[in-house]
Amino acid sequence: MKKFLGIALSIVLATGLLAGCSTGNAGSSTSSSQPEKLTKMRVAYMPNMGSASTLVTAIKMGYFKQEGIDVELVQFAKGPDEIAAMGSGNIDVSQIGHGAHTLAAKGQANIITIDDTSLADAVMGNKDKGINTISDLKGKTIGTSLGTSSQVILDLALASVGMTEKDVKVVQMDPSAAVTAMVTGNVDAVAIWSPSTITVKQKMGDKVVTLADNNTYKDQMQFPSSFVVTPTYASKNKDLLIHFTSALFKAMDYRSKPENIKTVADWVAAQIKQDPALIELGEGEGNWLTSKYVYDSVKDGTLKKIYENQQALFVTNKQLPAAVNVDNYVLYDNMKAAYEANNK
Repeated sequence: MKKFLGIALSIVLATGLLAGCSTGNAGSSTSSSQPEKLTKMRVAYMPNMGSASTLVTAIKMGYFKQEGIDVELVQFAKGPDEIAAMGSGNIDVSQIGHGAHTLAAKGQANIITIDDTSLADAVMGNKDKGINTISDLKGKTIGTSLGTSSQVILDLALASVGMTEKDVKVVQMDPSAAVTAMVTGNVDAVAIWSPSTITVKQKMGDKVVTLADNNTYKDQMQFPSSFVVTPTYASKNKDLLIHFTSALFKAMDYRSKPENIKTVADWVAAQIKQDPALIELGEGEGNWLTSKYVYDSVKDGTLKKIYENQQALFVTNKQLPAAVNVDNYVLYDNMKAAYEANNK
C-alpha cells in the first residue's frame, strides 16, 4: 500500500511539474511579442517642437520599447545635415522639415511616414533697417539656413512681389547664428523657424515685423515634415521600420490631443534644454496629425498629392531640375502596415 501511495504521489508531483513547465512556456510565448533584447536605433532630430515632439513622446510613453526598440536621439541643426549623416551610416532615421525633402526626390532618402505639417517658419524684418513689407527686402541682407523650409518661405515671399534671391543678399546661417545676427543688427532680415522666431520677437519687440509665414501660403500648399531613411536601410529593415512607425503613430495620436500638448511641449523643452515657457509658445506651430489621418490620406491619395505639390514647388524654385514620381520615395505600404498593426 505504501509502495502504491509512493508511486501515486510521484505521478502527482510529476504532473504538477509538467503543468508548471507548461504554464511557464505559455507565459514565454505571450511575452515573446516583447523582444528580450531591444534593437538600437540612432535617430536624428532638430531642437524644436515640430521635429522632436513625436520622438520624445514615443520615448516618454514607452512606445518604442513596446515595439522592441531602444532609440538614441541625436540633435542636428538642419535636415540636410541629418540626411548626410544617414548616408555615412551614423544615423538610422531622421525627422526632416519641408526643405530637406528635395534630397528625398533626388534619391537620397525614403519617407517612412509624414509627421506633421509645419506652421513654424517665418520671414522677419528689422523695422530699424527700413523693412516693413516684403518689397522692402530688395537689396537687403537676409540670414537663413539653405536647403530648409525657411528658405522655401523666403523664396515664396520674394516671388509674391516679383523678386528672387538675386534681388537680395542671402547669407547661410544656422538658426542660432541667425537669431544673434538679427538681434545685433548684422543682418536686415531672417528666414527662420520656431523657437528661433519666438526668441527674435521676445528680444526685438516692436522693432521686428513678420513679413510672411506658412499660413500666408496655406491655400497654395502644405509644408510636410517627415521621417526618412536611406533607400538601402529601408530595403534591409522592412519589419523594423513597421515597428518603429507603429510607435511613432501611437505618439502622434497622443500629441494630437489638446489636453496632452503642454505635457509634450515640456518633454521637448527638457530634451533640448530650453525654457518650457518658450517651447509652450510653440504648441501651435504644427498641424498635429493623427495616425488615422495618415492612413486615410494614403488610401484616398491625399498624402501623395501633398508630396506632389511640395515637389512642384521645388521645381518652380529650381531646387529640383524636374519632377519625379513621388511613389519612388514615399513608402505608403509601411504607413499602412504600421497603422493596421496598431488597430488589429
